[in-house]
Parts: sequence; C-alpha cells; structure tokens
Amino acid sequence: MTTLATTPTNEQIDYAYDSFTNALIPFGSMDIRSAVNTALEVGEDGEWAAEQVQEFADSCGMKIDDCDPCYCVYDSILQSARGEIEDLTGFDFLNDGAEIDTAGNYCCTTYDWRDEAPDTIKQKLIEAEIEFADLSQKTQWFLSEIEANY
Repeated sequence: MTTLATTPTNEQIDYAYDSFTNALIPFGSMDIRSAVNTALEVGEDGEWAAEQVQEFADSCGMKIDDCDPCYCVYDSILQSARGEIEDLTGFDFLNDGAEIDTAGNYCCTTYDWRDEAPDTIKQKLIEAEIEFADLSQKTQWFLSEIEANY
C-alpha cells in the first residue's frame, strides 16, 4: 500500500519556516524587527540594515553571530550624522567635546552622552544657520533621538 504525501497546513509551514530561520539566523526576531524598523525610520530598508551588520562584522574582524544588529544600525546612523554635521559646521562632535556613544543592547539600543553634548551640537548647527528641515532624514532622526531637534 502506497501512502500519499499530505499537503502541509499554513500553520505547519509557518512553524517550519520559523524553525529554519532560527537555525540559520543568529539574532532574535525582535532584534531584527527593531533594526529594520530603525532603518525604515531613516529612509532605508532591511537590506541596508543587513549591510550595516555585515560591514561592521567585516571591519571588526568578527563573526556576524557576535554582532548586535541594532547597535550596527544605530552606529551607522551616528556616523552618517557625524559626517553631515562636520561637513556643514566644521564641528566633529565625537572629537570636539560633545561625544555621543552608541549604547548597544539589542532591542534597547540607544545613544549615550554626558553633559551638554546634544545642546552643543544643536548650537553649532544654529550658529552655522543650518535649518533642521534641510538636514538629511538620518541626521534629523539622530538629533531627535539625542533630544537635540530644533
């Protein structure tokens, strides 16, 4: 007697899909969703977020498994904002007294700073007569995250 294969249900396919991706992807789904959400908020997409993780791993000589995808996305945004602000004002906040760090903690990744760093950055932009609306989406998002939007 020959047994015919049964067609899997959508629930079985979803479970098998989740099992497959969990075996291959070292990050939790919430970490991936958070990294992708942040990428979308700054006008990028999931592929861009994945590229940031890959580039970070390559530049640090790490395995992707050891990376925090949210940290990689946040730090890439910080570096982009840093470059734009320096180009517009001549002020490199990471080297000129207004240091801001990316505090990686997967879904809880954020920026960390001391003292008046956000106010200093905001003041430099205002002094250079740079309108908030004229900044890139990444830099606007970054400034909002450090409470320096104006």
